[in-house]
Amino acid sequence: MNLSFEETLLVLRVASVAVLYLFILQVVLVARRDLRVAAVQAQSQAQRAVLGHLIVVDSGSAPLAPGAQLDILSPTNIGRAPINTIVLESTVVSMEHARIYYRNNSLWVEDLGSRNHTFLNDQQLEANKPVAVRPRDILRVGDVRFRLVP
Repeated sequence: MNLSFEETLLVLRVASVAVLYLFILQVVLVARRDLRVAAVQAQSQAQRAVLGHLIVVDSGSAPLAPGAQLDILSPTNIGRAPINTIVLESTVVSMEHARIYYRNNSLWVEDLGSRNHTFLNDQQLEANKPVAVRPRDILRVGDVRFRLVP
């Protein structure tokens, strides 16, 4: 079957348009999938309710204002690394210093093996041994002191 030049050109044009439409369809499907994933992530973040607050009592060497209020989610990681929920820019604070989380209807705090330790009401916490906390307890992470408020 021999096609004339015009027929060959028409087939190439139709094929090009079909490839273009398939590409656009693929882009739309990927964008739709990414929007769904983003919506699910946003919904899960919204479901992470604020369980209380840390009120800065003494900011130590961190650039925090005394009286500043930081939200406690579950879990809340505290440290110098930018991946933490609460980032404390202080050389006295470890990269991943402490964690606060909700379990058995109570908030718990855990030292994550930090170099300068975590203190609860001036009592040093053992590394990786969670301790239940109560409202108004004083939590010290490095040289930063917080009051826990429900």
